[in-house]
Amino acid sequence: MRAIFISDLHLGEQDAVSEARFDAFMRDVAPQANRLYVLGDLLHVWLGDAVLARDAYAQRICARFADVAARGTKVFIARGNRDFMIGTAFARACRAELLAAETVITLGRHRVLLMHGDELCTDDVSYQRARLVLRSAAFRTFGNSLPVSIRTAIARRLRRASEAHKAHTSMAIMDANVSAVEHCMDRHGVDCLIHGHTHRPGHHASAGNGERWVLSDWQQDYGYLAWESGHFAVHPWPPSVAQTASL
Repeated sequence: MRAIFISDLHLGEQDAVSEARFDAFMRDVAPQANRLYVLGDLLHVWLGDAVLARDAYAQRICARFADVAARGTKVFIARGNRDFMIGTAFARACRAELLAAETVITLGRHRVLLMHGDELCTDDVSYQRARLVLRSAAFRTFGNSLPVSIRTAIARRLRRASEAHKAHTSMAIMDANVSAVEHCMDRHGVDCLIHGHTHRPGHHASAGNGERWVLSDWQQDYGYLAWESGHFAVHPWPPSVAQTASL
């Protein structure tokens, strides 16, 4: 069984380079997987599934996933901090399953926790306060009731606030908190955690014999993580020498 994990593609009409990487990936790599997991921030911004019917760009993205799913790859999509308004209609258009914020799967003899990862950045207190509101079901319901023009204005303001926050906050504060990682893994009883969000790809040892894989974004260190034959391998994209680690 081959499972592939990606996150933080941040696809948008203004980023032709990332879209080209995505198209090549969906053509050459995704069909080789039994399962494809997208762990958040597939889209740079998503204003809610109500816009899908008239958003040709999003329809093309969904069609790529639907094509891969039709050829036998099971697709799973998690919400990120940029596309937290993704709902069941978007998932259906992708022929994908929408994942819970924290999802546990089994790979071989290992229990693996999947998440976007922003909830692990607990040192960034102001972000966590905003996240509590924005990622709630109540906000999604409220947001979906607004006209698209107002959603667009809100999204633009949130992006400006996010960029300003990142410019004035240290990378250490915005990174995953080690204690939060260990607490989350303990709570779910897993020995492996896979997440994105931080744009700081890496492979880390956790408490005990635990492992943590941080996925790359697709604007800088783009690539994917694969599970096959009992081990994980990091694959830069386009292909080069993969980095492997056995669990």
